[in-house]
Amino acid sequence: MSNTESKWSEQKINKCALRLFLYCFLAYTCSYIGRKNFSACIPAMIDEGFMALSFGGTVNSAYMLVYGAGQIFNGILGTRIKPRYMIGTGLCGAGLCNLAMGLTPTVALMPLIWAANGLFHSMLWAPIIRTFTDLLPGGHREKAGTNIGASCSIGAVLAFLIPGFILKFANWRVVFFVSGGLLLIAFLVWLIGNKALAAYIKMMEEACITERKALRGLANAQKSAKTSAPRKDGIRTLPAVMIASGLWVVLFGLLCNGALRDAVESWAPAFLADHFHLDSSMAAIITVLIPLVSITGTYFANWLFEKKIKNELTTSFVMFAIATVCIGGLILCRPFGAIPCALLMAVSVSAMWGANHMFLTVIPYRFAPLGFSSAITGILNSVIYFGTALCSALYGMLAERIGWSVLLFIWLGVGCLGMIVCLLGAKPWGRKRAKLDAGII
Repeated sequence: MSNTESKWSEQKINKCALRLFLYCFLAYTCSYIGRKNFSACIPAMIDEGFMALSFGGTVNSAYMLVYGAGQIFNGILGTRIKPRYMIGTGLCGAGLCNLAMGLTPTVALMPLIWAANGLFHSMLWAPIIRTFTDLLPGGHREKAGTNIGASCSIGAVLAFLIPGFILKFANWRVVFFVSGGLLLIAFLVWLIGNKALAAYIKMMEEACITERKALRGLANAQKSAKTSAPRKDGIRTLPAVMIASGLWVVLFGLLCNGALRDAVESWAPAFLADHFHLDSSMAAIITVLIPLVSITGTYFANWLFEKKIKNELTTSFVMFAIATVCIGGLILCRPFGAIPCALLMAVSVSAMWGANHMFLTVIPYRFAPLGFSSAITGILNSVIYFGTALCSALYGMLAERIGWSVLLFIWLGVGCLGMIVCLLGAKPWGRKRAKLDAGII
């Protein structure tokens, strides 16, 4: 503990750390409400004649492409700009984009507005991970990284539950007005909360700088002892670290994770409404089963990783296997009604959230001592959403022109491919990761 940090009692530090985590949790929960709500509204827009099913895929793809590109840019930018500024901007901008969606007079503007929404949402996740690695004490970091996953599930629950109730009494535009209002409220809470924690944040920023200087000094001393040649501090660059750490083997699993997780989650309301002839409100409410069950995926994967497997890609292989079995069950269980199918989709999405936790939280944490947690998180997250963007429009087109049966078999194939790439990449990643943990990279 540094001299600055010693002026603070442990109880006070823990209290401030919890408050900061809760602000991040609220921000990301509202973020999910303001991004998943579009999927919940697709059946209502189709029923109203405002939009075709395939165009819904186009709007989703516009969001995913910009979100994915924004993850790279904002992830790297997040290593230089303080998280509180980026998260605040993201919440405010996303709120305004949701309001604009409710006001848009023509469907032609929706891809542009939702793409802008994707840009603002891309300012949130990487800075949140940096907040955890830089502004939370050691004992809180791992817990925060695991627990933040619940915000995605809770946000997704609300993103389907809120439209489910609103669509009973009003049209889809009201859904976007309510979602935008919640995001702007979260923005105000974030501003006020960060101002109240200004002294704590300043103390932790100073402690983080001191800690990383000490770690770099230790690593340099160890290398100098082995090579008998002094190594200059600070020569690590992001591309060099990514290559040396073997991060490339993770990328293929990320593509499959995005193509399967968001595919099932985003298209579930449309599938249930179309295949089982449900109204848009009932389809959205039944879809709530998916994020309710998916909360367990992050915790199960984290337990499996920490207690049993100790390898992020091997853990992801297990999660892909669970998801693939569930998609196979979904193909067979369609004659038994909407509820069994929704449950199978829920377990599949839950497993994919477990893999997502390995990819976007556990792995980036390993780069925190080098100061690259935000950049790595942004880059990895972008790959996931590029996979989603490439598939989203294709899924909508296939569902509209060929039918859901073919699409379900494509999802099954994506799950199998994810299993293969994670299994093949587990061993080389394990070797490189050991060097990263030892400070050799």
